[in-house]
Amino acid sequence: MDEIKYVQKLLDISKNYNIDRLRNVNYTEEYHPFEGSPKRHPTNENILILISNPFEEDKKFFEFHLDTISAMEEIGTLASNDNTSVYQIRVWVKKGTMAVKSETFIV
Repeated sequence: MDEIKYVQKLLDISKNYNIDRLRNVNYTEEYHPFEGSPKRHPTNENILILISNPFEEDKKFFEFHLDTISAMEEIGTLASNDNTSVYQIRVWVKKGTMAVKSETFIV
């Protein structure tokens, strides 16, 4: 239930972004979309962790500072074979900004 409240808070915050509504913003030229399951950062509330493959063993996740996210959309819910479900969102991050990508690999 805590994750549902967190997703709702992020969606509410995303409505406050200063996006110019007077012109058509072409997101594909100026922004890059990332999809995944949002998680709360353990120490910094201004960072969003986005897990792109939440049910796979070798996880890949991204960390975005909330200031770099220009828009956020709720995609829906993803369910696993053991009836575990997670929310999926899409975030639009301005191209050229810094983010963290982490993935597992075999050495």
